Amino acid sequence: DGYVGTSKTFTNLKPATLYRVSIAEQCGTAYGTPTVVPFTTSTPGNFVAISEGNWDNATTWQDGRIPNGIGTITINNGVTVTLDRTLVLTNNYTLTNNGTLLINNGELVNTTNSNDLGNVRISFTATQDKWKFIGAPFTSVQDGKYRLESIEPVSGSDVAVVLYDYSNGAWSNDWATINNRVPQAEGFFAWPFYNGTITFNNDYNTDGTVDYSLNNSDIIIVARNVINSQGGNWMSLANPYPATLDIARFLSDNSEAGLQGGVTYNFNGSTFVVTDGTSGSLPVCEGFFVNFSNSGNKSVTFHKTQMTSYPRVGNTKSKTAQNPWIEMSLVNKRDKVKFFFAHNPLAEQGYDKYDANKLFATTGVAEPYFVTDGMNLVKEEVKELPYYATLNVRSEQDTLMTFVADKIPEGYRVSLIDGEQTIEMNEGSRYETNISAGENADRFKLLIQNNVGLNQVSQTDITITNSNRHVAISAEAISNVEVFNALGQRVYQTKASTFTLSGVQSGVYVVRVSTAKGTKSQKIVVE
Repeated sequence: DGYVGTSKTFTNLKPATLYRVSIAEQCGTAYGTPTVVPFTTSTPGNFVAISEGNWDNATTWQDGRIPNGIGTITINNGVTVTLDRTLVLTNNYTLTNNGTLLINNGELVNTTNSNDLGNVRISFTATQDKWKFIGAPFTSVQDGKYRLESIEPVSGSDVAVVLYDYSNGAWSNDWATINNRVPQAEGFFAWPFYNGTITFNNDYNTDGTVDYSLNNSDIIIVARNVINSQGGNWMSLANPYPATLDIARFLSDNSEAGLQGGVTYNFNGSTFVVTDGTSGSLPVCEGFFVNFSNSGNKSVTFHKTQMTSYPRVGNTKSKTAQNPWIEMSLVNKRDKVKFFFAHNPLAEQGYDKYDANKLFATTGVAEPYFVTDGMNLVKEEVKELPYYATLNVRSEQDTLMTFVADKIPEGYRVSLIDGEQTIEMNEGSRYETNISAGENADRFKLLIQNNVGLNQVSQTDITITNSNRHVAISAEAISNVEVFNALGQRVYQTKASTFTLSGVQSGVYVVRVSTAKGTKSQKIVVE
């Protein structure tokens, strides 16, 4: 189109369509030979590698298409495609059993239950005459262990290997051979006699059968007879996945395993680095150690969700909120303290964005914080709405406090519950009340709901939430709400979307909500 410059944004492109762009370099008033660059928009369908090359090189693929959409990827027999970035496979995005995928400074994150990955080779850097603690991301189809012959260059010739002997609680006195078998997720020391790369591979045998399968599931590794030796009860482990492992997630998932200090010991080539659950990661094939508080048969568990690039869904923690934050403040005569809340479909119940115990000192200033799974937070995300956010207000003295709704983004509806009183909070709203010295635990709650119509909630959806006798209903055009006891007697009736069941006994009740679109009944427990 005659454009001159170094970048160009194309608009009005059709999806799943192949385009070719002709680019020429200018020198003075002359132009060089045009270069045609093929690319696709989000392209569902099949992708076939027709020649060896880099994953992101269009010439590697049939029709010059680079796989960046949803589909099936075929690497033809005899073809090797090198992956040097992160590739996430979903249920509709798979690799077929044909050629070889070489993961070289890249990552493969498989979220599917299938493992039809064909030949996979994983390479990483080795330094001559320097110990490296490693482990393979493969599992033997036969017994859950892999042979050291999966290492290239071949173990015993260019790479010497020492295994941990759990029966004696010490490293083996003999070099391992290519026939030694190592359990999945267990690490070992390797001594390269060269500078270059070490490669693990799960190539097919000549008869077409597979020696090893790439680890693609949760892994429980059990070490029998972990005994006190060399200053502790050690287990040698290794990152079992072909992607970076998040140490914090690993430690969190194994918080009940009895790990001494709740830390890992990562070997950096010459010494051990202690890493706790606040940060740190392990590259592909990297080994590490854990130390148990006592001896015996011990186990740890790896989950695929511990990969740093694994999509954050389900009960996993998110990194950023999908919607803007609700911002509120707690104000007294001296200070103003802000706290935040957001709906995030990728979040778990709460995300410790700011720890209230770390953020504030106890100086007599009222300090609001959410309580989520025992954590004191001033910033919280939840996966589903409506939601009751328990809000404690801590103070060293009796004082007059004001709740201020600084910002309520479009799509939210916020109610502040003070005991039996419910206050609707619009942006700019203020609510004053006296608080006592202490925690004021469970006195205040924030009820966060979808603002129907603004957040595109289906008109036929009816959601009923109960928290400590406070009932919230998310629905459009409520015509009637009835509450029945176990005998079928109606004990409460209203047309409001929020109410408090303060005059009934503890027990099981049924809430029936009627709208213009339908009726829904749901059991609730009143304590």
